[in-house]
Amino acid sequence: MRVWNGELLEGYDVVVAGSGAIGLTAALTAAAAGKSVCVLEKSQYLGGTSAISGGTLWVAVNGPMLRGGGTDSRDDALQYLRALTKGRHPEELLEAVVDTGPDMIEFVAEHGLKFNSVLNYPDYRQDLAGSSKGGRSLDPQLFDSTALGELRAAVRPDPRLPFTMEEYEAWGAFTRFPWDELKARKERGLTSRGLAVVSSLVAALARLGVTLVSEAPFSSLLREGERVSGVRVGNFEVSARDGVVLATGGFEWNDDMLKQFIGAPFIARCSPPHNTGDGIRAGAAIGATLRNMHEAWWAPYAQLPHEKMDGAPNATLLRFERQGPGSIIVDRQGNRFVNESQNYNDLTRAMHAYEPRDHAPAHLPAWVIVDADYVRRYGLFDYRLDQPLPEWLVSGDSAAELAERLEMPADALQATLDRFNGFAATGEDLDYSRGASAYDRYWGDSTRGLPNPALAPLAEYPLFAFAAIPGGFGTCGGLATDADARVLDWNNQVIEGLYAVGNTSAHPASGGYPGAGATLGPGMTMAYRAGKSITSS
Repeated sequence: MRVWNGELLEGYDVVVAGSGAIGLTAALTAAAAGKSVCVLEKSQYLGGTSAISGGTLWVAVNGPMLRGGGTDSRDDALQYLRALTKGRHPEELLEAVVDTGPDMIEFVAEHGLKFNSVLNYPDYRQDLAGSSKGGRSLDPQLFDSTALGELRAAVRPDPRLPFTMEEYEAWGAFTRFPWDELKARKERGLTSRGLAVVSSLVAALARLGVTLVSEAPFSSLLREGERVSGVRVGNFEVSARDGVVLATGGFEWNDDMLKQFIGAPFIARCSPPHNTGDGIRAGAAIGATLRNMHEAWWAPYAQLPHEKMDGAPNATLLRFERQGPGSIIVDRQGNRFVNESQNYNDLTRAMHAYEPRDHAPAHLPAWVIVDADYVRRYGLFDYRLDQPLPEWLVSGDSAAELAERLEMPADALQATLDRFNGFAATGEDLDYSRGASAYDRYWGDSTRGLPNPALAPLAEYPLFAFAAIPGGFGTCGGLATDADARVLDWNNQVIEGLYAVGNTSAHPASGGYPGAGATLGPGMTMAYRAGKSITSS
């Protein structure tokens, strides 16, 4: 174990297992109320998956949105969440997220974590009643990590350069980014996205004297009678007088749990390889009930060979690479099967389709295909035209040549390209409605004067293809809780002294994906409620 701040004692008022933004929010809420708090992190770095995430928070009726001129309502937000989560959560849980989210945002702002509302970033499902045209997704402001002092080395680093969502929106493609300016920002210690969120919270916790410990893998819960009284870390026991908060993430890196609970291909991951279901298993061991264990934050990825994290393969989320105009996704038969521009969660669900005749996935392997004009305009990850072809990329000087290399029917691929190019010319995708929603168009390219900013033909050879691999940010089913994040047993009775938040819990947004920040926004809101519950008892 490595103690970064304070001294590791045998007992605290509150012990938080897990140091992602959600766990840190629970710790901050308790510490700000005067409680002694210890945060235990399994890996060598604080920050969890949050530190390398987009750092966006989805919060309805939030202050930055309203102060910036946006509009929202409680009724709309609840209607939207009910439709997305398909009845999988008690109403009180959805109400807790909507009603408390704005308070949580104001609370963390008071402690140095500030956000801007992205007023034109729409919710993911514009077809559902109650969705917003923009403003519910909050973008963290840049944070100067030099304020952390020695604690800067404790936080999980993000290799990406610092820029905000609004800047990404303005620049669009990586070929348009001011890379020298961004490198200078990083050299000055500026952070963005998830790293800014985590760094801000760590700085606030340090000011409040919270004990921060890494390399401290939580293993089991301690009990006194029916009440949870602490945690065991290896041979060391830490007591918790008021409560234990489990924020250890999901189980996407536990192959046995994936086989047991997830009935869909979960191949690629972008999280650190430490989310192995520790908190979920510990809660279940003392009688906690589980909910929505089949759910995950689904996303399509590219598995680039050089991408690794803590020695494990790490995948890259496909965003503009499949949403930018001039790209399509085809299956093993050379056919499109999905709206490529829709949100990553729903797109990946389409990749889970099963073909009973083959006793195999219907659409896997899947391939993203772009043409030379696309690569010239936007690049493709770090690949540019006229560079040597990397091993993950396949090219062909004709549709037939590319189809042969991808082992798919050449006539089917040619027909797919011809049909899609016709849609691009008219601006209307008659097969999958790509570009029909505000979300689709947001990720298009409005600078080109296309009939639809999400659609452009693939007409300049060579063509390029790489594998689109289904996976997820993490799992999002886990320990069932009440509206204060208190863990419930199999009789739906509260297990005294035990709280679960984030992906360790049955996350209140699992079953759908309301918009950018759906993981952190509701998760941090429930963590704030957990901290309030602990300090009011």
